Amino acid sequence: MASPRNVTRGVIHQFLAATIASISVIILGTSLGWPSPVLPKLEETGIPIRLTNSEISWMVSLLYLGNLASPIPSGLLMDKFGRKNSLLLLSIFPVCAWIMILYATKAYLLYIARFLAGVWSGTVSTIVPMYLAEISEPKIRGALSTFIQIMTNFGVLYEYIIGPLVSYYILAIISGIIPIIFAILFVFMAESPYWLLMKKKRDKAIKSLTWLRDIKDKTKIEEELNILTAVIDEEMNNKKSYKDIIRTKGNRKGLIIVEALAILQRMSGISALMAYTSTTLPKEGVGILTPNDCVIVMGITWVICVFIATILVDSLGRKPLLIFSSIGCTFAMFIAGLWFFIDEKTIIDVKTLSWLPFAAFIFYGICFSIGLGPIASTIQGELFPTNVKGIASGITSIILALTSFIMNKIYHSIAEIAGMYLNYWIFAIASLISTIFVIFYVFETKGKTLAEIQEKLNKNVIDL
Repeated sequence: MASPRNVTRGVIHQFLAATIASISVIILGTSLGWPSPVLPKLEETGIPIRLTNSEISWMVSLLYLGNLASPIPSGLLMDKFGRKNSLLLLSIFPVCAWIMILYATKAYLLYIARFLAGVWSGTVSTIVPMYLAEISEPKIRGALSTFIQIMTNFGVLYEYIIGPLVSYYILAIISGIIPIIFAILFVFMAESPYWLLMKKKRDKAIKSLTWLRDIKDKTKIEEELNILTAVIDEEMNNKKSYKDIIRTKGNRKGLIIVEALAILQRMSGISALMAYTSTTLPKEGVGILTPNDCVIVMGITWVICVFIATILVDSLGRKPLLIFSSIGCTFAMFIAGLWFFIDEKTIIDVKTLSWLPFAAFIFYGICFSIGLGPIASTIQGELFPTNVKGIASGITSIILALTSFIMNKIYHSIAEIAGMYLNYWIFAIASLISTIFVIFYVFETKGKTLAEIQEKLNKNVIDL
């Protein structure tokens, strides 16, 4: 047996590797959060570019087209060159994106930059969860899996806090430094021992696993390597095609649940709130808070509430949290839409209630962060057997990116044609549909093994 000291050091090594790998997700968060502090500056000063509403919607939304293009190529690259090497190689995309943003003088340069940032978004969404799962021991795998949502929100918050305080150019520079820091630090981290074994590089796998576990006992390392080798051999012998994702009844049900939750999650409005809140809130702000201050408070709320979800998901269960979250998002978005409707379509003066949209956004953020946000991803990892999980994850990444692109692209058009209120009532309707869908179609997975979940999915009737 390894000593407690060695076990502790091994856990520290795994947390260190996971933390540095997750800097790549902070980069994603900065791309998501960047438009919120920048758009008011562009609107006010026109420096370096003055954008029309149509150009703004394209600039924001092209992030998701880049995201749409990269999951499948990233999956191929990570299997060919490794998880670590692929992330290091592809980190050139966010570096180039921030350089283009720094020197952009035309809208099309921002379009290209946002597309490149989206390519990185799809890359980390595909590779990082795999890397974290493959370097970690089962006892801490759940904790490490929360790093993705936490670091994404941290990156968003970084832009919300720093963006209003510095110029457009300084923000591009300090945002562009993050991928460089990531690449420098990640060079020194271990490659996935799982991938090394898959490529028959056993000696390197031993070295990687020895550092990650901090176990000097070669017998213990050989035991874990043998287990991994058996799992890898079985998975390689049972690789499936895209047709297999709908071949069985259980897979079809799992696909419906996961993709419906993915679509409804993004249609509930999270992408639009991240990008447009600072330009959507009443210009008067709320009390002493400016619109940018309000956005910072929202970002802090998102970060804190992810920790709440981490605590509650295994005690209260997935389904109750999803139901509460969906109901809360419905109420919040309806109230926000109602304020905009009264402000835009009636003669009633609601300026004294200018705090109401902000309060609704805060309540939405709380509800989203404890349910629809993190738990939809948790369920994605639970409902598919191992041999189709990679295929299903690729499909889900594409669905998420496509839905986000559409919702961000139509946001300004809907506001111009019908009114801002309609955006938020669409978000409310999507959240209401999510509530109904979860109540009648999603079943509880808390405390169930993956085998038990598959058994439920393949039954004629699912016990809700």
